[in-house]
Amino acid sequence: MALKKSRTATLTGIVIPTDWQDQEVVAAALATADEKEYRIAKNRKGKELLACLQRQVEATGTLDNDEKGRMSITITRYIVK
Repeated sequence: MALKKSRTATLTGIVIPTDWQDQEVVAAALATADEKEYRIAKNRKGKELLACLQRQVEATGTLDNDEKGRMSITITRYIVK
């Protein structure tokens, strides 16, 4: 069985909410200038970005597809612009 290849990238975009629970945002995505959305994985750095909704960030991480086939990013570092 072959392993999936993930790639590392740096993306700039706006952090937007994607899922809510009891009026609290529990998931977010990075909306880029080319109108793509990358779901933010719920690792430690990804959870930190929930406090940066509607802010522009430059995020570096591993791109992959989530369990529903949507593009996602597992963030390793980020800078709030």
